Amino acid sequence: MHEAPGLPRQESVLVPQGLASVSPTRAAAPETPFFFESGDRPCYAVLHAAARARASAPVVVHVHGLGVEQLTLYRQEVLVARAEAALGFPVMRYHARGHGDSAGDAAAVTLGSLIEDALAAADEAKRRTGASRVIWMGVRFGGLVAAMAGARRADSAGLVLWEPVLQPLEFFRAQLRFLLFSRVAGGVRPDATADQLIAQARAGQDVDVNGYLLHREILESSEGASLSVAMADWRAPVLLAQVQQRAKLAPGFEALATTLRDRGVPLSIAQVREEPGYQNLSNPAWECPALTRSIAEWLDALA
Repeated sequence: MHEAPGLPRQESVLVPQGLASVSPTRAAAPETPFFFESGDRPCYAVLHAAARARASAPVVVHVHGLGVEQLTLYRQEVLVARAEAALGFPVMRYHARGHGDSAGDAAAVTLGSLIEDALAAADEAKRRTGASRVIWMGVRFGGLVAAMAGARRADSAGLVLWEPVLQPLEFFRAQLRFLLFSRVAGGVRPDATADQLIAQARAGQDVDVNGYLLHREILESSEGASLSVAMADWRAPVLLAQVQQRAKLAPGFEALATTLRDRGVPLSIAQVREEPGYQNLSNPAWECPALTRSIAEWLDALA
């Protein structure tokens, strides 16, 4: 991973100021659906054309969350993509294998396959747009995937970490705890702890997490992975976006920020005091204008 030339080297905390013009609910430019191949399987994608010319603009590649979070955060991800395109950045969203409209078996999804899909998406995004650089946006578990994929490429020009997963095992445990709390709230007494459910998944007994199964493959393949290790050699600008009710950075995010600061990585932080229901589908779907503006402002500052 090489540092992109000509990009700012400041640290900042983003406080959304406005930029209403870059928070469109409708597309400001064509959005083209298509399929590309990854691992000999077709993956669904949408290319958001840049709404205006911006010299040498990188293409922004979105890496979505895992399982049900791909759906619960889908609307907000689309709104962010439209805001980015309105600023003059081409954007590519895609569905990894085993997700959404892409081919592949969800039971076969591994951390390695997610990284492979992200790398294939970046290649396709560059081919279709003619961009020479890639800015990655990783959503939740996709933040880990984006960091690991981007670290392998010399063309990575930036990284947006949207409430990223720091440690996969803790992420899975938190999912299962939320599931158990939901059952208790509904008057159902759980018959297993979160750790026991993880043990079941490791033994090959798929665990239902609000309609999506937790499979052994994703558990085993992400064992020992961590975002801090994935970013050990990262040098390009980073936006760390925390979306939580707390006023301060969560301890894990603060530790990551400190590590990046100590290495001189250009770091910006956005704190949005909301608590979306990551595991629950809602109608209407969750939208967060403050998060959209923070990401748009950070991107705009890179130009």
